[in-house]
Amino acid sequence: MSPTSPTSSGTPALPGTPGHSDTPSLPDATAADVILTGSVFWDLVMTGLPRIPANGEEIRAETMATAPGGVANLAVACARLGLRTGLATALGRDMAGRFCLSVLAAEGIDVSACRICPDWTTPVTVSVTHAGDRRMFTHQNPAPVSTDELLAGASHPRAALVDLGQLHAGEGADWARAAAAAGTAVIADIGFDETGRWDRGVLAELAVCSAFLPNAVEACGLTRRDSARSAARALAERVPVIVVTDGLSGAWAVDSGSGEEVHAQAVPVAPESVIDATGAGDVFDAAFTWASLAGWPLAQRLDLACLVSSLAVRGLTGSMGCPGWAEIAAWWRGLGDSADDQSMRRRFGFLDGLDQDARAVAPAPTAIGWDL
Repeated sequence: MSPTSPTSSGTPALPGTPGHSDTPSLPDATAADVILTGSVFWDLVMTGLPRIPANGEEIRAETMATAPGGVANLAVACARLGLRTGLATALGRDMAGRFCLSVLAAEGIDVSACRICPDWTTPVTVSVTHAGDRRMFTHQNPAPVSTDELLAGASHPRAALVDLGQLHAGEGADWARAAAAAGTAVIADIGFDETGRWDRGVLAELAVCSAFLPNAVEACGLTRRDSARSAARALAERVPVIVVTDGLSGAWAVDSGSGEEVHAQAVPVAPESVIDATGAGDVFDAAFTWASLAGWPLAQRLDLACLVSSLAVRGLTGSMGCPGWAEIAAWWRGLGDSADDQSMRRRFGFLDGLDQDARAVAPAPTAIGWDL
């Protein structure tokens, strides 16, 4: 049975839920895999600063990189894992928009649902990384085209990755409901609530979702619980699969159908190896989605997501630091004979021999279809 087969409740099933086989397999290479919506930012990242400059002071960074950011992090992460990925977003007809579009297309992402807006400025974020943390400055004006307009005519893929807050605001909600009814697994995340109110009304949108992947701050804010585990248990009453990520404490997942509860430890990363944590959560979501569509058991989905997100922080920028199967295989082959490495070998034994087959479903590059 497909990972997106409907359950008795009408919500598409993910592996580990009733009505779905947990036999591991690769995503069906003949089907569309995932579509994403949201804002793409032109990210300019600087790192290697001796200190944060005082007012009026100029500091030189050792390293600088630029890449598409925002939802592009998630799109690139999905594509590099072999999911055939479609993106529906607005971009300006400016230098930043042209750059982002060309990079996304080169990554094999289907950009046919993107809209070029001549009189609009592509959102920009400048990120300064120092002492393991980031300071970000963003410029963004409201997009001149709605999510519903971008998704008009879009086919229903095997999975759709959406923002719960956007659904609650009505952005793409009709399309998401129609996609779920057609068998698409709608997988939701949510952004940070700058007001601190954490409106519980957004949880009503989980009725069309197959899985919800918030972090601990978001989950605890929405449930008024004081731990990732208790928040996951509370949210399991509303959605078939809930995963709450908790930084260095790993992640908690609950399958509400079977009652299975899983905790996965974070994969350790040496502090000196951490370059940029931007987009690590997006990489987690992409890996969990890949493993879900592949039909893996819940524990393996969680382990893969923890591993791939740990590899992501070793690269610069959220999208260009996203690992693919080559990086996953290199990590696996690089494990030595220490007790810690042997523990990793036992935990991730399911990776043995997988990388070559997984890369076989990688998408071909998609040409840019506009005269820019």
